[in-house]
Amino acid sequence: MDLICRFVFKDGREYGESIDVYNNHLIVKVRERFIAVPMSCVRFDGEKIELSEFDEEKATELGIRWMEKSMAVSEEELRNFGFGDGD
Repeated sequence: MDLICRFVFKDGREYGESIDVYNNHLIVKVRERFIAVPMSCVRFDGEKIELSEFDEEKATELGIRWMEKSMAVSEEELRNFGFGDGD
């Protein structure tokens, strides 16, 4: 079941786009933010993803955690940890 890069619908309207599955949650990009919807609230008919009711506050919190986990480390941060070209 391929759930990535699909339009996501809620209440029959386009809601966002799926971008990852993480810890039994579907990560959905909704405008400029990311949310993590429990898979128990996700229905997939082979073409489109439909969300049932879920705790939006908790989904937003988990989406922020997912985003922080997914952020790349800058070269400066690598140097601060002793990696990279600097001595």
